[in-house]
Amino acid sequence: MIRVQNKLLLATNNAHKLTELGQLLAPLVGVELVSPADMGLSLDVEETRTTYAANAGLNARAFHA
Repeated sequence: MIRVQNKLLLATNNAHKLTELGQLLAPLVGVELVSPADMGLSLDVEETRTTYAANAGLNARAFHA
């Protein structure tokens, strides 16, 4: 049986956030959590919004582009 591993890019370079999100998402089966560095991506996104969610959106859009 071939097991397909899907990758989920966590759009943050913050080590604490990566650890925290990794723990929260650990129950996902068949998903490998990767950081931008793991994918060879190097972006410095200026987080100019006033909420975590809005800044997360900035990061996601930047890494998606």
